[in-house]
Amino acid sequence: MAGKGASSVVSVMLEQSQPLLDAFPRAIVVVDGVGTIVAWNSFSEKLYGWGADEAIGQSLYQLIIPPHLRRAGRQIMASVFEGNAWTGNIKALRRTGEILEIRSFLGPLCDARGHVVGAIGAAEDTEETLRLRQETSDLADHLRLALSAGQLGTWQWDQASGVTTWDATMEGLFGLEPGTFGGTFDDYVALLHPEEVDHILAVVERAVAEKTSYDVEHRVVMADGSVRWLQGRGEVTTDADGNVTGTIGCSGDVTERKLAEANASRRLREAEQAANKERLQRERLEFISSLNDVALAASDHLELMTGAASAAVPRLGDWCLLHYFPEPGVHEQRVAHADPERIEWAGRLQERYPYYPNGLFGVHEVMRTGETEFFSDLDDTMLERAFAHPRDPGSDEPRAVIDELQLTSLITVPLLTKRGVVGAMQFVSAESKRHYDNEDVTLAEAAAGRLAEALDNAWLLDQQRRISTTLQAALLPGELPDIPGVTIAVRYWAAGAVSEVGGDFYDVFPIAENRWALVIGDVCGTGPAAAAVTAIARHTIRAAATHGVDHATVLNWVNDAILASGNGLFCTVLYSTLDHLPDGSWRYTSVAGGHPLPILVDHGTWASKIGTYGTLIGVLPAISVTVTETVLAKGSTLVLHTDGVNDVRPPHDLDDEALAELVMSAARSAGPADEIAARLGAAIERILPIPDRNDDVALVVVRVD
Repeated sequence: MAGKGASSVVSVMLEQSQPLLDAFPRAIVVVDGVGTIVAWNSFSEKLYGWGADEAIGQSLYQLIIPPHLRRAGRQIMASVFEGNAWTGNIKALRRTGEILEIRSFLGPLCDARGHVVGAIGAAEDTEETLRLRQETSDLADHLRLALSAGQLGTWQWDQASGVTTWDATMEGLFGLEPGTFGGTFDDYVALLHPEEVDHILAVVERAVAEKTSYDVEHRVVMADGSVRWLQGRGEVTTDADGNVTGTIGCSGDVTERKLAEANASRRLREAEQAANKERLQRERLEFISSLNDVALAASDHLELMTGAASAAVPRLGDWCLLHYFPEPGVHEQRVAHADPERIEWAGRLQERYPYYPNGLFGVHEVMRTGETEFFSDLDDTMLERAFAHPRDPGSDEPRAVIDELQLTSLITVPLLTKRGVVGAMQFVSAESKRHYDNEDVTLAEAAAGRLAEALDNAWLLDQQRRISTTLQAALLPGELPDIPGVTIAVRYWAAGAVSEVGGDFYDVFPIAENRWALVIGDVCGTGPAAAAVTAIARHTIRAAATHGVDHATVLNWVNDAILASGNGLFCTVLYSTLDHLPDGSWRYTSVAGGHPLPILVDHGTWASKIGTYGTLIGVLPAISVTVTETVLAKGSTLVLHTDGVNDVRPPHDLDDEALAELVMSAARSAGPADEIAARLGAAIERILPIPDRNDDVALVVVRVD
């Protein structure tokens, strides 16, 4: 039997063994010949509750053997010290005082000469072992139940033998009777859908090469020819050295899910198609509506053409070309594309290939026939005909143009009005590779129908506006006289989109040496009748003034002339003169016949109206007016205006105080009359833009240097 002196021997033997002891999945305890603990692994700490630093050096009998079993424990250890191994169940004491049953394995520990110097014991909790075994059994039962409930079949492939093992459920998934599967990988491949073989083999080979799991869904062909969908999940197995030994996994039938997914996908496609159709319909309606907005916002027919072509891109094509022939010999065109550089390129292309009346394709043909031309698919032959140059039929340039454009589809619709065919609108698909259909043709024709009359009306209005502008210019002085020491500026803005001649007028002309007349007026109404009254008033004033009559008599002459014309119109007139006096000062004399009084600004410090209101001109046989004289200081500014400046709808209207402040603000900075007129015009525009006003605006600005 080992004695007490063996403790040091055991300690020496165990110096390098602690890592090895900790690696064991059981509680390992080593004692010397008298039962003193000399080694204690980490699992012992978990089982008994004592740390190694607490257990080593303690008596085995005192630490972990219950008091009532210590005699029996000593007897067992005595037998072990004599060289006998012992295995059995025994009670053990935990640090908490709890007594547990352990399964213990005890054996003698001998030195190099075979002498017993101690004992080593391995123990495990029998209750824990039983629990783990039960859990393992339960897990196996759960797995079997899960496989059964999910109708999952299992397989295992052994790489070394080439044998593939299937359970009965797996065979049933492939339409086989139990026990009829051949048992090889090739037998498995033969049951796959032919279109799936390459894909599945690639997945399995990649998983084996990378030693990873894999998941694959595939079709199989049943004996009756029907097709089912299976989902297989596999795991690559390896040995201790990491070498692949085979695969293991399970499969289940997912046909119902795949069918549901297919139905859901079909319904989604149908919903997307319906949504796309609805979106296209909405975009088409928005496009037609946008043409109305463009027509309302356009200031002339050219702006309408530009806006209409731009609105069509990209709703109806990558390109939109608009051709308009308002009268013989006049051809106007606009092109739109999302890329400005492409528009410039198209402009150069149109210069190279201008409109050719005798062409047999596109705009040329549609202009002749008045019929829509539609090509869902454009071929090269057709395009080469379109771009063939009559002066250079053998040129290679058309081929280069065709390659650059990448045209795929084309719609050309005529612009029809009561005057006949006045143009054509062309929608072109290129980069988007879109192919037009009949609904697109219908939309294009609707757009052209909506645009044609609006464009024709805009052009006619432009012609009226041009005529009116020419006539209006004839009713105003062509140039202003040069007055030394004074700068004069005039402004005239026609209200809104009115195309008729306006009733506002002004005039500045010399009367005698060092004397000039300043006139501003406003005839009631617009059009030819108003133009006639304007002409009567201007020429009568010039005739009376050059005859040297006084200010009141000038207005009486104008009143008599308008009454004599018999057209029933009247006007307001401010007639004034500017005299350069010998002492170098300036005298301003004015008389107002129903017209707004002039505003005088003295050095930009204050503004006031000067003069007295008088009777309207052309209403009564006799008028009553008052002549006013004012001396203008150096740096003074005088502003004559019509009521279009301040007589506007609320909240844009100006009272006398606000108007005076507006004029004073414009005149406050030093500068000639033209700068003051520009600032005043900008201020008027900010209050209410000229196109939104209902009355013309005329200004005469006088600045004493």
